[in-house]
Amino acid sequence: MDTDKPLFRLFSACPNWLFELAGLPSPGASEFRSFTVKALERRSDGLIVPQDTHEPLRIVEFEFRRDEGIYRRVVTEMIAAQEDFQGRMVHGMIFFGSRRHDPKTKPWTQLVQSFVMDDLLKDFQKKHPNHPLSAVFQPLLETQANVLESTAVEHFRTIQQSSLSARRKAVLTAIFVDWLEQRFPEKHKREIEIMLLGELPALEETQSGKDLIRIGLARGRAEGEVQMRTADIVKIINLRFATAPQSLQSRIGKLTPEQRARLLEFVVTCQSLTEIRDWLKREKK
Repeated sequence: MDTDKPLFRLFSACPNWLFELAGLPSPGASEFRSFTVKALERRSDGLIVPQDTHEPLRIVEFEFRRDEGIYRRVVTEMIAAQEDFQGRMVHGMIFFGSRRHDPKTKPWTQLVQSFVMDDLLKDFQKKHPNHPLSAVFQPLLETQANVLESTAVEHFRTIQQSSLSARRKAVLTAIFVDWLEQRFPEKHKREIEIMLLGELPALEETQSGKDLIRIGLARGRAEGEVQMRTADIVKIINLRFATAPQSLQSRIGKLTPEQRARLLEFVVTCQSLTEIRDWLKREKK
């Protein structure tokens, strides 16, 4: 499964979750950013930069396969980070998927902290069973597909009913849905949507991102047919791209019901208003 990008998004949303998961004291307000070792033209999985300059920087790598050179790379990245940040103290952290992925390369094990995600997540789940962080990792943790399929909506509900900000809920929701789709590659997106139906808030009550929007819209589907009002499509565009210009709204209002149905499917996957305008131009021809 693809883990690197989702993990970067997850801990970029809240770097302190990484310390909470690892059982380490928080360094306070921090930023989790990408970091490139220019001399080697290589990018680390992430660099945690606390606002408190007395706190050390932390080079972070996630490793879900065995790589004999991982420790040496992290040490190199630590040296590069210290040079870039004018001698600031730097620590290294490697999060291995399982124990078998850790080559335990000496003497670098004395300089770099290592953690096993399997162990961390299981321990965290026991201590915090209702934490949204426990919920979002369930597609990786639950080994039995039938159990995951039947409990997915409960984990989804845990994320949605948490006290997290709307932005962080959106990040966790998108990652959770992405990992569900990877666990069930044989299922169509609509089957994933159906898996989560029944506990979803109304579309008007959530801003949890395009995946949640797509799921919520499944309520309006009947035997594969979608009848959407212009206002509903505009609302989705507003959620995804902040605003839908009046000129764009007028063009959508002139579409047939069948065209609006196709536009709905396009809006939840496209990347910009320009793509929507281009789609409308093609439909007009």
